[in-house]
Amino acid sequence: MRVRVLTWLIAVAIAATAHSLSPNLTAQIPAPARRPPDLQGVWRAWNLARYDLEDHGAKPGVPAGRGFVVDPPDGRIPYRPEALAKREKNYAGTKDTDPWKNSDPLAKCYLPGIPRMTYLGWPFQIIQAPDSVSFVYEWSHKKRVVPINSTASVPTDETAWMGFARGRYEGNALVINLRNFNSYTWFDMAGNYHSDALQVVERYMPINADTLQYEATMTDPKVFTRPWTIRMTLQRQKDIGILDYECTAMLDDLGIHHTWPRDFDEEK
Repeated sequence: MRVRVLTWLIAVAIAATAHSLSPNLTAQIPAPARRPPDLQGVWRAWNLARYDLEDHGAKPGVPAGRGFVVDPPDGRIPYRPEALAKREKNYAGTKDTDPWKNSDPLAKCYLPGIPRMTYLGWPFQIIQAPDSVSFVYEWSHKKRVVPINSTASVPTDETAWMGFARGRYEGNALVINLRNFNSYTWFDMAGNYHSDALQVVERYMPINADTLQYEATMTDPKVFTRPWTIRMTLQRQKDIGILDYECTAMLDDLGIHHTWPRDFDEEK
C-alpha cells in the first residue's frame, strides 16, 4: 500500500510541475506559418460584366444584365456630376464599327487595364511562387507579375496601363494594391472610365475548389464621389488551358491597319 501511495504522490508532483512549466514551454514554440490560399489554375468569369458593371437593359449588341456593384448599395457607380457627361460621350463613340473611330480603347487592342482584364471573357492562369503571383492572360498573351510583401517603392513619376502592383496575403485572400494607372482604360463597354488618380484594391478568395470570389474596390477622387466595389465569382476552367488570342493579328486578318495615332498621349 505504501508503494502505491508513494507512486501516486510522485505522479501528482510531476503533473503539477509540468502544468506550471507548460505555459513557458508553449511560449517558446513558434506558431506555424499560415499557408497562403491555393489560387493556382485557369480561371474565367462567365458573366456579362464586360458589357456594363451596372444593372442595364438591352441595347443594340448588348444583352440586358444585372450589375456587379455591391457598394454603394444602390448598385450605381458614384460619379461626380460633372463626370457623367464624359461617360455618355464614351458610350456614344462605341457604336462606330471602325476601330480607328471607335472610342473604346479595347477596339484598338490597347491593354484593358485592371479590373477589366479579369472579366473580359477570356480565361487567365494564376501561378504562385513564394515571393510573387503571376497572372497569364489568354487575351494577347499578356501577363503581370505581382510582388508579394515587397518593400520596394512604387515609382512616383511613371504610369502604366495595368498599374503598379504590390500584393500580400490576408487570411484566406490574396490582396493586390494597384496605383499609377494612366487614364486611358475603361471598366467596361458602357464607357465607364477613370482618371490617372485611380487606385484599385483586388481580392481573390477561394469559395471552394473550383470557385474564387473576386472583388475590386476603385478610388478616384477626380471622377467619383467615393470608393466603390464590384464583386463576382470566377470559375475554374478544367477542360482546356490557355489558348491563342492575338488581338492585333485579328485586325491584320480583317485588313485593318492598327498603327494608331498616339491620341492617348494627350488627355481629351
